[in-house]
Amino acid sequence: MRGEGETERARSGVGVSEPEPEARRVGFEEETRIAIVGAGGYGRVALDVLIAAGYEGCILGFYDDAHPMLDSHVRGYPVLGDVAMLKSMLSVEPVSVVVAITDNRARLRVANSIRGLGGTFFTAVHPSAYLSDAAVVGDGTVVGPGCTVYPDTIVGSHCCLGPSSVVERDAVVGAGVWVAAGAVVGPGAQVGARAVLGQNSSVGRKAVVMEDGRVSALEAVERRGG
Repeated sequence: MRGEGETERARSGVGVSEPEPEARRVGFEEETRIAIVGAGGYGRVALDVLIAAGYEGCILGFYDDAHPMLDSHVRGYPVLGDVAMLKSMLSVEPVSVVVAITDNRARLRVANSIRGLGGTFFTAVHPSAYLSDAAVVGDGTVVGPGCTVYPDTIVGSHCCLGPSSVVERDAVVGAGVWVAAGAVVGPGAQVGARAVLGQNSSVGRKAVVMEDGRVSALEAVERRGG
């Protein structure tokens, strides 16, 4: 973990848009329960990571604005209503939230609205992932199986770090970034908020991907000027 002075590094260069990264929240109080926003593909991934990490008994269920058109349950967990219903519940009882919406902008928009109501977020980490104690991973991020996050990195809030992805030392990944399966963020690289890194893509040493940038599957982004 690092303090505010080191987190400030994430706000330079490509920047980290709100919400800012917070200390990694892997554990939580026993009475805290978890709600997943989004009952689609990413929601099922988040659910799978939570179950693998041993939190199956803490999951309330799903909230999704499309709930009238969805099945009533996902792997036995209920689809409870829309996001407005979740927000109403947050005003009367504590619930930790994972916003599992695939679209980066929509995910951050919903997360910011929940944060504005005082909502808290849970960081879902698969037990086979490796997160250095010298790394900062923002709240609400989902870390997939086999992912590696090396020391002295900053990963923003509400990111998706896909299976077998790698964030190498001294890299900065902005809020709401999607890092697909097998993608690599190289040493000292900077990835701007809401960017998308496709499957098995790579961002080379000290290379930069701007906010909202897209790197295609298998594409390599190298540092300009060598």
